[in-house]
Amino acid sequence: MTRSLSTSSSIACASAPRAQRLFAGGARALLALALALLGGLALRGERADACGWDGPLPSDLTTFDPQILDDAGASAVAYDATHAGFEEDCASCAVTAMLADWRGYLRGAVSDEDWEQVLLRATEAELDGLARGLGGKRGAAPATYAQSSLWKDEASRPRLRAALAVVKLARQVEGISLTPSWQAPAERATRARHTRMVTDAEAGVRAAKDPFLAQRYAFLLVKALFYQRRWDEVAKAHERLATSLATPSTDLAFRARYYLAGALLRTGHRGAANLELARIHAAYGPLAGATANDFRPMEESDWQDTLQRARDVRERTELWRLVGVTRDGVVAMREILKLDPRSPLLALLAVREVERAESGEDLQRMQEPTDARRRLLEAPALEELCARVAGTPGADRPWLHLLVAGHLAAKRGDLELARARLTAALTARPDDARVKRQARASLALALVLDRRATRPTAARGAEIAAAMRDVDEAFGRRDKLRQDVRGALAASYVAAGGAVEGELLSPGLLERQAATAGKWRDPSFLRLMIARARRAATPFDRFLLDGSYTVPQLEQELALALLNQGAFAESARVFRAGVASSTKLGTDPFAMRLLDCHDCDHQTYENAPWTHASVAARLAELELVARGKGPRAAGAALLLGNALYNLSWFGNARVLLRDTHQTQDSPRAAERWYKRAYEVAKDRELRAKAAFFAAKAELGDLLAADGSPHEYREVSTLPFPARWFSALQGLSDTKYYQEVLSECTNFRAWIARKAP
Repeated sequence: MTRSLSTSSSIACASAPRAQRLFAGGARALLALALALLGGLALRGERADACGWDGPLPSDLTTFDPQILDDAGASAVAYDATHAGFEEDCASCAVTAMLADWRGYLRGAVSDEDWEQVLLRATEAELDGLARGLGGKRGAAPATYAQSSLWKDEASRPRLRAALAVVKLARQVEGISLTPSWQAPAERATRARHTRMVTDAEAGVRAAKDPFLAQRYAFLLVKALFYQRRWDEVAKAHERLATSLATPSTDLAFRARYYLAGALLRTGHRGAANLELARIHAAYGPLAGATANDFRPMEESDWQDTLQRARDVRERTELWRLVGVTRDGVVAMREILKLDPRSPLLALLAVREVERAESGEDLQRMQEPTDARRRLLEAPALEELCARVAGTPGADRPWLHLLVAGHLAAKRGDLELARARLTAALTARPDDARVKRQARASLALALVLDRRATRPTAARGAEIAAAMRDVDEAFGRRDKLRQDVRGALAASYVAAGGAVEGELLSPGLLERQAATAGKWRDPSFLRLMIARARRAATPFDRFLLDGSYTVPQLEQELALALLNQGAFAESARVFRAGVASSTKLGTDPFAMRLLDCHDCDHQTYENAPWTHASVAARLAELELVARGKGPRAAGAALLLGNALYNLSWFGNARVLLRDTHQTQDSPRAAERWYKRAYEVAKDRELRAKAAFFAAKAELGDLLAADGSPHEYREVSTLPFPARWFSALQGLSDTKYYQEVLSECTNFRAWIARKAP
């Protein structure tokens, strides 16, 4: 069997947080990768995602970018309001470390690609064949490895055979680590096989002359004992083999310590286990997330025992930081400040807590847990703590604490204090692009949230535009920042009577407010929008228009608003100017069926030449004719009705209004032109057609009026367009009447109900 690089995890919907913990439940073994046995990845876990999560991400909730941190392992424990746990050690980190370790040991004896094939994908049978081939037994090696670089250097073969022995033992240990923990040892494999693994690992440590091999064997021994649930022996083996486990691989050394912490927890030594987890968390980034998930002081006595075991202030601050990461960052920061005001461990907590405060702000609006509201109340305490750290002589990264304190001041609208702190951070780090981006982002927020500002000013707008210009795409919270800055500025413009600027800054803002919801259907407002969109002389103008409506879009909105209001000639003139967007529709708005079929018409008329502009021009032509008399007027009025019906939700050409603010649910305007056709026509067949089409428009208007135009309705539940059904009944001698009676269930039901 070939070994895959990774193993898929199965996450149950809304699973309990950390349900498959290594230390809280042995089923975690199911998630180990094939690389685990090769000394590349000790442990693997799951995050407590709800199945199919489509809610906000951290970047959707916060405007302080955690990339400002350069701490090892910071990304693994970055605050994420949408998850219960922390990011686990990534497979790529372990693989990278493992391959680098082996590359150093092999010293070019085999190519990287060929060794990866052996290391990650060779079966046990293939490993045995390779060992025999390297031992000089011709024909023993698998045929698939005939061209491998394993054979290129005869002098390196003893080294390669020694390496294969480690890989083979790793395969055997892997069989235990990937077996469900609830399965009894006797069912996993024979006890003799288990004992032989431990014996082989012990012998490997004793026989190894190379520290690399000795460490690998020692690690496999610890791992085999752990997955055989021989917890006490894990601790003893780790202590006895401490020298072998310590070098040369840093990665393997820390993963062995992680197994030790797990064994200590299993044997009830919770204080010692928590201290070991804190040490690993602080010293080795790739395991920061996993150790944070496993750090669980259960009782006050456990915690006091853990603190007493700490050797010095550094270890006590490491313990408190892990408390801050897993429980309460503000409390942890206070405790660390008591122990060591200059501690470098404060920075991560400061960034995590500002992320938590901002996430809480948005989650509160979404009626998320009360914890979010509590965190909002702690933002002033965090601001005060960061300001205090920044003012401490010799403090670690005071500029970072100034950024956090300045950002929080900005969020509460204190522009003067925010500006002072952000300027001080920039002065301390004048050449740091990340600091500049965050400082400028926070300043932009301070400017739009300034509680003393009464209305937008040109000077304020220019400064906001300048600040936002300096926040490029490398800023990880740029989209959220842009949304918040433009949204707050838009609201202030609308409040001051600047509806045009407000809508350009935050598209859709006017429609979300009852007082301004009708603006987009007002041609005079649209002309003001167009005029403002044509002005792009200043930096603020360009900021205002960046990513907003374009002039062609606005010209199209104006043309379609006029069209919807029946000003066909004026609409056509706007399109004729050549600026308004106009594209091919892929349907025929003037075609009409007895029974509507939107998709059928789009199929039938997909190559029709009609565009936005040509439809408007045709409507203007038809209107001139329809206002006359005689058959031509009746026919033109009928076509006008068809087009206006098809522009509504019920017709085949609503694509003409798609992605605009001019959408039309009701076909009431179509009914008026069908009425005109009915009144002008002398031909009874044409009158019958006009009456029935008017009935369809009347029915659509009834459905729009009760608020359900988009909902599917069974025919038996539809209302009756009685006004125009009555008119059609008066034309029962026509051929078209018989067609309607044959095809239209709603009309037949109305006729049946009227029958005596």
